[in-house]
Amino acid sequence: MSKKSTKNLAKCERIIILGSGFAGIEVLRKLQKTFIRDKEIEIILISKDNFLLFTPMLPEVSTGMVETRHILTPVRSFCKKALFYQAEVESIDLERKKVHLKYSIGNNSQPVAFRAQEVDYDYLIIALGSETNFFGIPDIENHSFTMKDIDDAITLRNHVINVLEQANLEHENEQLCAALLTFIVVGGGFNGIETVGALNDYVRGTIKNYYYNINSTLVRIILVEAGKKILDQVDEDLGEYALKRLEAKGVNCMLNTQVKKVTTESIVLNDNKSIPSYSIVWTAGVTPGKLIVNLKCEHDKGHRIVTNNFLEIPGHEGVVYATGDCASITDTKTGKTYPPTAQHAIAQGRVAANNVIYEIKRKGQKKQIDFKSKGMMAEIGKRDGIASIYGIKLHGFLAWWMWRSFYLGNLPTRSKRLKVFLDWTMDFFFKSDVSYFTYPQRLGIKSRRSEKAKMK
Repeated sequence: MSKKSTKNLAKCERIIILGSGFAGIEVLRKLQKTFIRDKEIEIILISKDNFLLFTPMLPEVSTGMVETRHILTPVRSFCKKALFYQAEVESIDLERKKVHLKYSIGNNSQPVAFRAQEVDYDYLIIALGSETNFFGIPDIENHSFTMKDIDDAITLRNHVINVLEQANLEHENEQLCAALLTFIVVGGGFNGIETVGALNDYVRGTIKNYYYNINSTLVRIILVEAGKKILDQVDEDLGEYALKRLEAKGVNCMLNTQVKKVTTESIVLNDNKSIPSYSIVWTAGVTPGKLIVNLKCEHDKGHRIVTNNFLEIPGHEGVVYATGDCASITDTKTGKTYPPTAQHAIAQGRVAANNVIYEIKRKGQKKQIDFKSKGMMAEIGKRDGIASIYGIKLHGFLAWWMWRSFYLGNLPTRSKRLKVFLDWTMDFFFKSDVSYFTYPQRLGIKSRRSEKAKMK
């Protein structure tokens, strides 16, 4: 492995942003707007992905309602002044102000070599997001699907179509068909509810339109939630509405139920009941990656980086900031930490960028995070949803329409908004597509995790 160092340019202050999620891109936008013509300021964004993923629409990608690239926006399209490095962040040296990068040369699946760089910084914004939390249970990680990144959505869609094809071939074997047609989503948060709603509509609709050999009465869509209710972050009446609507659409919601074990052919619950299934989707929580966990700074119980209300890391005030899913930021009004949602990440990105600008220009004033959520929304299937916006509660078609309008308007570019709108329009008039991509299917369930393992 070769190693090289990138030195600070003379009279140039370097700002490094780690992560290309909502928080990182918002920091980038605000910094570029301020320093676009300032030759003494260098901005570098570093991320393992060269795109911003619009995560709220992942469930719709997993069912083919929205095309994959339409929720991906290239990072370079945001870089009007900034440099972009696509690489894994291997470690951060807070004392020496260095970020250590690692990347492969050649084919990612069979790299010729790995190379490394050390990049110095004057200011650092950590916005590295989170990973799926498997709670230390290896069987779950090895035998379940996830819904965290674009590979997950493509892989799940391929798998669903594949098992439908298998059930079509094995239509005379009722026991095997029942296992193939059982789809289980674990986790009753926003991600889990939207995933199970989209999956339920897609499986039932696709069988009706294409798979005439399959006995649709064998289809089982199951939601498993460890708590006593779903959508814990919304008001109880909206959560109850979502629960009843999912059940009315054929989803079997199992509350107060924990997963004990997952195999290639079944899931075992805490009462030792085993449900045969080849399709378990794990959406039960997120956790920071090892880089964040091992960073030499204060962490909360969930291993997120603790910041002050200026989003600075204690001991590195005015230099290092943390935002988004990897940061533990306390709302002074409620005493609780801000939840890991897109709207909170964007607000935190603005505050972090403002404070970096203040440190450099010494004009204006530092800002503390003081963000009140606009509300919460969830899509629970076609033309159905729940919403709480500025205290106003909505459900049904109107909430679903609000969900679509809000997220369509928040896509980062006009071209993406137009493409997604056309996808939705086409879905309204035409049947779902049942073709799948063969490349991610060959990589298997853990395509991204396998690549990470090779780089370690």
